[in-house]
Amino acid sequence: MTLSPLPAPDHRTDRTVPPLGAVPRQRPAREAAPEPRTGPARPALPDCGTDGDPPATGWLHPTGRVPAVLAAWGHGALAEVPTGIAWDVVRVPAELGPDTVRRLRAAGVRPGPVLATPLGADFVVAPGSVEGWSVAGTSVLSRGTLVLLPHPEAVGTRRVGNRGWLVAPDGDGTLTCAADLRDAYTEALAAAAAREAAASAESV
Repeated sequence: MTLSPLPAPDHRTDRTVPPLGAVPRQRPAREAAPEPRTGPARPALPDCGTDGDPPATGWLHPTGRVPAVLAAWGHGALAEVPTGIAWDVVRVPAELGPDTVRRLRAAGVRPGPVLATPLGADFVVAPGSVEGWSVAGTSVLSRGTLVLLPHPEAVGTRRVGNRGWLVAPDGDGTLTCAADLRDAYTEALAAAAAREAAASAESV
């Protein structure tokens, strides 16, 4: 596919819509104030299985948005895809996104797509693997929240509407297991706290 010239930054925020087929009862909420899933904390998160290697857009097929996504990407625009259908999204602080990805890889985990946004680093995780999620400083985007996805080639310093990929979608539809993400993020958070404490001690 030939990537068209990128448009001027689109400063829209993602918005929440009801699940496909549902009748909306209230105005959509803005992603700027996502509603984290609540529930009692559990000692462990579910294991993430796999049903084989899906095609390049396999991670998007259950959403029913593949034609619209490809059309948007073909025009150099952002594609809107809802969470909670084919996958869930966990948002972590932007400054901890890269180190979390590094720690996933160091642990031998191949991370799924990770999106850099003005609101944080969004990790696309296996559906259902966020049950019991309770991790400080993070949130799970509510089901139906529309996530704005740039073309997979929008990596590094390249951006579409202030969005780009820390880890771009791959050809086999890999998704991160939330339990692995929790462990890597917790380590990254602890390391950041240790660095901050050391810096404070040196400044005294």
